[in-house]
Amino acid sequence: MKKIKLTYSLIGTFFISFAVSFLRLADLGTDPYTTFNLGASGALNMGFGVFIMISSLLALIYIYFKNRALVGIGTLFNIFIVGNFSDLTLSGYAMVFPEPEAMVVRILFSLLGLVFLSSGVALYTEAKEGVAPYDALPIILMDQSSGRLTYRLARMIVDISLSIIGLLLGATVGINTIVTAFFLGPFIQFFRDIFRKKLDTQELNYSAEK
Repeated sequence: MKKIKLTYSLIGTFFISFAVSFLRLADLGTDPYTTFNLGASGALNMGFGVFIMISSLLALIYIYFKNRALVGIGTLFNIFIVGNFSDLTLSGYAMVFPEPEAMVVRILFSLLGLVFLSSGVALYTEAKEGVAPYDALPIILMDQSSGRLTYRLARMIVDISLSIIGLLLGATVGINTIVTAFFLGPFIQFFRDIFRKKLDTQELNYSAEK
């Protein structure tokens, strides 16, 4: 069963990487954490994949001392795969296709990005093998507030803060930034319900086989 959960976590991480790639290609804004990392990496003239590893590892140190229960193998998957695989995907795309300019294509890429993002987050969340550093930050902020902040409000504070920083550093903030920050929850929950049922079924089959 452990292998199944690790597989879910790994697939979810690759889905998130594809989502980041599609949103970057659409150039209509990305999720808040990607926005921050794109802005900071551009300002420092550093590769996106390299910078997201650095920022995530720094966040991981803080998270480990605040709530190490949130850290797992899935956390490491996210740190080392998402940014680097996204860079690789974009490099491969650029070798075959021109940069998308038609709005219909950019909207299509946006929709694909949102689907991959919500399903990817749902996959690794249900796997319960550790959360991404960025997703851990609002949980810690909520815990540190001694009940004054709900998770939703803590998440909004983190999302808005990093989006503003990314914008000030030169990243694109657009409709996809707003959608991912405020309206993606129901879609993530939709996929979580699906994957939870699949995991429950697989766990029952695994128990029966034992």
